[in-house]
Amino acid sequence: MKKIFHIVGAGSVGQTFAALLSRHPDWQLSHIISNSLPPNAFGATVLADMTDLPPADVVIIATPDNAIEATAERLAREVELSPQTLVLHLSGAQTIQVLQAVTAQGALAGSLHPVFAFANVEHSVAHLAGNLCAIEAEQAQAVEILQQLANALGLTAFVMPSEYKARYHAALSAASNFSVALAAFAQNLLVPLALPETLSRRLIGSLMQQSIDNLGSLPPLQALTGPIVRGDDSTVAAHLAAMTAEEQAAYRVWAQMTLNLAAARLDKQSVEKVQAVLNSGIKSV
Repeated sequence: MKKIFHIVGAGSVGQTFAALLSRHPDWQLSHIISNSLPPNAFGATVLADMTDLPPADVVIIATPDNAIEATAERLAREVELSPQTLVLHLSGAQTIQVLQAVTAQGALAGSLHPVFAFANVEHSVAHLAGNLCAIEAEQAQAVEILQQLANALGLTAFVMPSEYKARYHAALSAASNFSVALAAFAQNLLVPLALPETLSRRLIGSLMQQSIDNLGSLPPLQALTGPIVRGDDSTVAAHLAAMTAEEQAAYRVWAQMTLNLAAARLDKQSVEKVQAVLNSGIKSV
């Protein structure tokens, strides 16, 4: 029997789930709560408010994180919930505790967080399958439904304990957001060279991709390359000498983290020489 589900919120994640699940033979999209989608989007009934939302097997809250708890409270007041109803959110940082209003009404609570960058709906629909997702729930029945949902989306699920949710999301944010910020910093260092923007992006992007590929088969310490892990303090000093004071400050932060990692592959003297350059600023070369 098909699982009847609603989606509350129609951003890029909500629309991606709607597009993929509406095609799946075991899932039937009934209603979407949205102020922006046209009527009958994804073959569902689109409502601006959840007041008239009928019962369903699963309700997916796809709102921004800071609206999840209020949405759950509205569901608890406005929608008929049963012990077989699973209400879930898609946040990587929030735990299922923000769904207490629906569990107080007897419903199941869970979360499913895809480890994926939802840049736009079309790209996400095409590339979501094959990625990982974290699921969180207390009841075995809820875990089973979340696993079924993950399978329908082509995701490989793993269980995330509630107490580690924020730390887990911090790790993912660092990997995703910080790498983009680092790419922007590296590309900005190339601005004085007056290279075509596409060439600058390719230079930085291709090297970052090679490093990511290395991380697929090696631990970070072994995947590390470059002057710091070679103990080449003169090259680090030359880098600093070519930068503005603002650029130097950012470079030193990343270089210090790199040196902390690389220290296990260097002798004590090499670590001290690179550290001296980072501590003293620009060194004559």
